Amino acid sequence: MMTDPDKPIDSDEYGKIPSDETRRRTAVRLSLKLWTEGRVDGRLDFHNCSNLSVGGIFIENPTPYEIGKEVQIEFNLPGVFDSIKVTGKVVSRLEEDESGTLHSGNGFKFIDLSDADQQLIEKFIETSMEEESMF
Repeated sequence: MMTDPDKPIDSDEYGKIPSDETRRRTAVRLSLKLWTEGRVDGRLDFHNCSNLSVGGIFIENPTPYEIGKEVQIEFNLPGVFDSIKVTGKVVSRLEEDESGTLHSGNGFKFIDLSDADQQLIEKFIETSMEEESMF
């Protein structure tokens, strides 16, 4: 089964995708916990991020947003004073499975990341990966 890398994937479709086709990301994804703010439909939501890349973010959410929804996301990287403000478009939606091992939430693709914020994220990920490899 071939998948379109630009087509969003809903959680019930993951079981149908061969594992080699799920590797569609080109950027390194860093596992971490960050507090995020999301503004959508006139309300402010607070959630945890569980991973980050230059191109996007996964945010844990007990009631995930619909695919295609655009959310104004704001977060701070550890040790960085200025917050990153970006619009994220929902490209995946995961629901918690019965075993509780899968966190529900959304994968977001950044659609208007500034060059300065992109450089901050790149440097943060690079430094974090270097620190991890030292241990």
